Amino acid sequence: MLEHKISCCTVCMNRTMHLKETLLRNIQDNAGYRPLEFVLLNYGSADDLHEWVQQTLGPYIESGLLVYYRNPEPAYFHMSHAKNMAFRLASGDILCSIDADNYAGKGFAAYVNRSFNEEPAAFLSPAGIGPGKKWWDVQGRICLKKEDFRRLHGYDERVMDYGYEDQDFKSRLLALGRKKVIIRDPAYLQAIRHDDTLRVASGFTTSKIRDLLVGHYCEQTSEVICLQNDFTFERFFVDRDLLHYESTQDDIHPKRRYAGTYQIRENDIRLYKENGRDYLQLTLQDKDTLLTADNRLFYRVTSPVLLNNFLLQRAIYLGRQVFFRNRRKPVCVNPDGYGRGRVYRNFSTEPLLLA
Repeated sequence: MLEHKISCCTVCMNRTMHLKETLLRNIQDNAGYRPLEFVLLNYGSADDLHEWVQQTLGPYIESGLLVYYRNPEPAYFHMSHAKNMAFRLASGDILCSIDADNYAGKGFAAYVNRSFNEEPAAFLSPAGIGPGKKWWDVQGRICLKKEDFRRLHGYDERVMDYGYEDQDFKSRLLALGRKKVIIRDPAYLQAIRHDDTLRVASGFTTSKIRDLLVGHYCEQTSEVICLQNDFTFERFFVDRDLLHYESTQDDIHPKRRYAGTYQIRENDIRLYKENGRDYLQLTLQDKDTLLTADNRLFYRVTSPVLLNNFLLQRAIYLGRQVFFRNRRKPVCVNPDGYGRGRVYRNFSTEPLLLA
């Protein structure tokens, strides 16, 4: 039986508390399979990731079982770009994405090798999300041949936040003629459970949001205005329950979205369409209440739970838009390159440029 070189790739930004529980166990549970490497990409993590790697993982780095890369530049977590970078840095002919909160499972690498020997034109993935968010936390698990990753130009980097980058990637693998092999053994599908706040905590939108305003639009619909730090806004119309209800990805779907710019004046906020025309004026009534010219009230969102629910839904909605566009009209994604940037290997001070 052919022994493929397998690269288990993990990217981490501000999730070291999870990595401390999973990475060593993943290495130890699979160290019996060779050839194998674990690739860890520190994607601008602002916590103690670098220090922990220095203090704890030196023996694995010296043995070559773990290769550590550090990219100190990202200001926010761009999931698609981070995964592309890690996959490009890997040397294996089989690439496996393992999220920082995921346990690979004992003997996972050997299982992957057997699977590709049995079905060379495969990619491996969990089943879809089931009732009660079953398999929600392991949807990022995917194993594929490096040549297929290169052929597809990786994950679509137009997906800026959490959500649908994996579904889109799998859809394009299927269109390439690859066979989806479902990882069914629950031993290979374990993860640390956590709330949804962490999924968007370091994301692009979270890093630039200034304010979130919610108003009543009609019986079943809420109107949401998201003001961003660059003086652009997004206006969503969403099912009212979605701001409170924790649902699966397939249930989350804002109805409509508009965008434009805004100005903050002494006593009001003025929204303008993308063509510069007046769109909406919101006049302050008190610190957290605003009134439109047609007497509709908007309230400033001060609840962290409500804010994070919206940010998660927005991320999934925009990711789905990319997914559906690619499925309707297949194109070569990332035509100008993917996974580009500057990294440092292990503890070197000499940068490696991915062009």
